[in-house]
Order: sequence, then C-alpha cells, then structure tokens
Amino acid sequence: MLTGLDRQAPDRLTLSAAANAAATAQAASLDRRLGLPVPASQVAERLADPVTGLIVDEVRDLDPLGQPIGISRFDPSGQLVSAVQLGFVAPATTVMTTAAVMSRATAVAASAGVTVSGAATTTPRAAGGWLVRWVRTIAGVPVPGDGVSVQLAGDGSFHGVVRTEHPLAAPPVALLSEAQARTLAGARLDAWFTGALHGQATISSLALAWVAPNDSFDDPLPTAPAGTLRLAWVVRVTSSGALADRFAGLELAFDAGDGTPLGGDVLE
Repeated sequence: MLTGLDRQAPDRLTLSAAANAAATAQAASLDRRLGLPVPASQVAERLADPVTGLIVDEVRDLDPLGQPIGISRFDPSGQLVSAVQLGFVAPATTVMTTAAVMSRATAVAASAGVTVSGAATTTPRAAGGWLVRWVRTIAGVPVPGDGVSVQLAGDGSFHGVVRTEHPLAAPPVALLSEAQARTLAGARLDAWFTGALHGQATISSLALAWVAPNDSFDDPLPTAPAGTLRLAWVVRVTSSGALADRFAGLELAFDAGDGTPLGGDVLE
C-alpha cells in the first residue's frame, strides 16, 4: 500500500527535533481519526528518492516489542501520502454490499483528510477485503495512476489509504483537435508498418489524458522535472493479421498542444 518510494531503496535522513515532533503529531492525529490502536512508541525519519526527488516524512507506529504495527507517510507540506495498518487481518464475518463498501471507503478518505471526487471503482480482493479507487481528474481529463485508493478488510475495517499526485506541466494554450491527433498517429503507423503489414494496425480510439512521457519508441523526452505529466492525446491502436501475432495493439501519446510524440506502450 505504500507508494512512490518502494521501487528503489530511498535515502533515509534524520529529522530535526521540530520536524520529528510535527511528523509524529500528524501520525498520532491520523491514528485517532481512523480509530487505530495507540502505539507504544513512534519512530520518524525523512525518506528521499534519489531518482525522482520525492521526499516524504515516514512515521512508524511500534508495539511494546518495537515491532511496526502501522506506517504513515506525509509530504513536505504535511499532506498524507499513504498509511497502512500492518499485521491486521479482520475476519470476513460481515457481508457488505457494494454500496456499504463505497460508503465506508468514502468515510475513511474523509477521516484521513484526503479529498475524493467523481465515480469510484470497487474491486473485491482475492485475499479478502476491498479496494476502492478514485482516479484523479483535471477539468474532466483523467490522470491515470493518480488518485486515492482505500483498502478495507472484509468486514470494512481500515487496512490502508494511498494518495498519489504527480506534478503536471502547464496545459497547452490551444489543443490539437481529435482529427489532428488521428492524422499524426496515422502518419506514424504508415511509417512503421509498410508492405504486407500496412493496414494491419488500425486506430480504435483517441482520448485526452495526462501521461508520463517515455522513450518506448525512441522519442526524445521533454525537458521537465522527473515525474512531470503532460496533457496528451492517447491513441489506442489494434493489430490484425500477421501483426497480431507480434502484439495485440499499441498506445501512442502525442502532446495535446504541439503534437510532439511522447512515447506510449506495446499491448501484449
């Protein structure tokens, strides 16, 4: 449930006395609002990701034996990034409806002090319990990967909450039309798939989304701080014929302002 820093071991830094007191007070307040057990002690430190530059203050709640029973992370502004209750498995003796799960998850998000909006998805977890997720949107355009996730045990007890927000580049003053994005994608497909393969990659959908540029197709990356998302036309391509033996499709991303290719993905 903890996010952002888990892909690579972060640098661990000692907090000043004032910062330590502020972080542990935030974690204690969060525990109270979520109705979690009072820990025997707390340990706080600052984590810095050397790749992305992401910085969070982490507080570990400890039991009397010094074992962690919960972890909370806050960004430098004091906003919650994530919280998880460890070693806790609630018996799934209560049958909850989807509406009840949604209501409980919304209440957890409110107690955690994170804002949610729009429609959420509710997914039963194979190990038991529920995952409820709200996708972040900006002016109606989704930011895939960003949003708020709440995990509940089978009886609705709190297990974890994560708030993910990447920095966004300034939106373009003028947007390319869908037709212009389709033309850009078509030209790229025509250049890639010639001869017998021509026509076996067809555009199936286009939609605006905030994306992280990548070099999947050897496109140069725009100059921007690591992790910055850009508004793009995302073009989904479906393959057929012999091309379908190589991949199911493609996703191509183009800057929504000037049409610069921003990479994409190969769909297996």
